[in-house]
Amino acid sequence: MKNILQKRGTELGLVIIVIILSGASASFVIFGPLDIMSYVVYRDIAIIPSVVAIFTIGILVRSKFPLLTNRLFIGMAAGTVASFALEAIRIPAYMFTKWIPMDSMISIPGLLLTEKITSLSEIKQTIMQSGVPMNLYHAPLDAFIAGGLWHFWNGATFGIVYALLIGKGKWWYGIIWAVVIEMVMMVTPYLIIMKGPFGIEHMDGYNIFVITLIAHLAFGAVLGILVQKWKKDYEPITS
Repeated sequence: MKNILQKRGTELGLVIIVIILSGASASFVIFGPLDIMSYVVYRDIAIIPSVVAIFTIGILVRSKFPLLTNRLFIGMAAGTVASFALEAIRIPAYMFTKWIPMDSMISIPGLLLTEKITSLSEIKQTIMQSGVPMNLYHAPLDAFIAGGLWHFWNGATFGIVYALLIGKGKWWYGIIWAVVIEMVMMVTPYLIIMKGPFGIEHMDGYNIFVITLIAHLAFGAVLGILVQKWKKDYEPITS
């Protein structure tokens, strides 16, 4: 009994570590804009090490904690696939309708991660001076690749956290999780600096929030469906 409790405690500890590591990538939109450290430094000391650590944990514990490994990689795959559903809404929203003023989730992070630009205020000034929204066509190839990897890894990490915490729940639990992500995103320094909380400084004030909410609902629906389908167990790993 003692050994079982110790094993469960170790597994729970690993779950907590993976969840913390999963937050490193998304925290880029918090720590960078607040000038706590440069975007490149944050990339090198937080984002890249967290990716390596998550894969390392998932691989090394697969024999002792197969449930943890299974959840981790299923969540990672489901979150990545679900990100394509989000992009199916997000890309037309800034390229055609302009409800999103720029490619804020791939090109801009890529420019920051590759140090083509060093601050969000620099982006804002560039947009105001040129009058042309930044989009997929403006980013250099290395910035586009870096931004794309960051963006889809975000989707993967949100999937990891969901798979670890929720278990084989109802598919619409993914939608609830997506709404939580949306609400947090709307008050991050990353958005506030460029367009105000909930994007109120753009167009009619509601455009960014509405279109990104729809995009995240699509993400959450696909995530919930895939995790429910791919998981073989029913109980949350934390139970």
